[in-house]
Amino acid sequence: MNKPKLNSLSNKLLKIITILALSYLVVILLIMIPVGFAQADKEHKELEQKLVLSLSGSAAIALYVNNAEIADEVISALLLHEEIDAVRLESDDGISFASNHLTLEEKDLWAHANTYRLYSPTNGEPLGTLYVHNNHTALQKTTLSQVFNQVMFVFIQFLVTVIALTWVFKKIVGKPLAELSEAMYTATPENPKKIPIDVENQNNELGVVIHSVNTFIENSRQAIERERELRSQIEHWEHYYRNMAEQDILTGLKNRLGCEKYVEQASRTSQYIALLLIDLDGFKAVNDTHGHAAGDLILTEIAGRFSDLQAKSNVPGIVGRIGGDEFVMYLVLQNNDHNLLSTVAQQAIDLANLPSVYNGNSINVGCSVGIAVQASKGIVIEKLLHRADQAMYQVKQEGKNSYHFYRGEQTAH
Repeated sequence: MNKPKLNSLSNKLLKIITILALSYLVVILLIMIPVGFAQADKEHKELEQKLVLSLSGSAAIALYVNNAEIADEVISALLLHEEIDAVRLESDDGISFASNHLTLEEKDLWAHANTYRLYSPTNGEPLGTLYVHNNHTALQKTTLSQVFNQVMFVFIQFLVTVIALTWVFKKIVGKPLAELSEAMYTATPENPKKIPIDVENQNNELGVVIHSVNTFIENSRQAIERERELRSQIEHWEHYYRNMAEQDILTGLKNRLGCEKYVEQASRTSQYIALLLIDLDGFKAVNDTHGHAAGDLILTEIAGRFSDLQAKSNVPGIVGRIGGDEFVMYLVLQNNDHNLLSTVAQQAIDLANLPSVYNGNSINVGCSVGIAVQASKGIVIEKLLHRADQAMYQVKQEGKNSYHFYRGEQTAH
């Protein structure tokens, strides 16, 4: 579209507007450039803190269980960002995992890294430190790019403004501007409806602005969707690794850590916690005679039987496996009901005595059960476990395949 002839008045007004606009642009740029550098640095710090916050749980688990695979997942997730070139996980006990993108070893690398404390996933106590070292070259490059884009955006805005003002004297623009204003007011990344472009404005400044806004809205929508997907994936893996750290892989029951966490929570709303410590009788002979595959089958089947028993007892609780052939059943009680515990213990023994079939062979084992009960208030799990172990040992001495209660230095059937 050819630029129309402008009379002297239009030229004069245009010159005045241009000079004022350029002067204003210079002032804005002088303010924007330092502010842009500060804003870019702030955004990076906030992003880094969000990333660390979202991954701190997995990092703590990695140090707690000394798992290099989980640590590598955390480190790799952080190193995906080019502004970060080195990451290190270090526990207070000396366990360390690290990786970096540096081609040359940097002197005092971790002394210049940002540090974030990690806390135990079990008791919240300080566990270790996460070191994040920034790639200053990448940061400077990103910052310069952001500031340059802001400057160019402002410059383009002013350029379009000056050109648009030129057309004010030749053409009525009130209606198109009003329509554009209304469309921009209702258009958001959450509502990615494109702004319509009139045929007569497709090739002029309004068309360029509308197209740019449409592109910006679409890009913003895609960025928000990517961020949500990433957050969902991070939450998924955090949940996965947290459960894996609390679960016995073979049987699917809770392990020692998972049981302890359950007891800590259950003790807040109950009067007593009862522990049935169940040790299989004759299990070693199964492994020696039929092999470890048969032993795994026995453990899996008995774990299922004990889980069904706990569920059908209508008593809140949890079943776990804390050793090779050692199971636990924690029951949450409002009353110290010995009759109930005796019934559950005897049912557990009966279930353990049921035969299992492996390669056509019927295999039988039994179990010895030690029972201990403590008040929920101020409960010490290790103490409860020790008492149940003493009671179970009494069963072993008296012939196995039975149960005993712990009562001080004496145990009772």
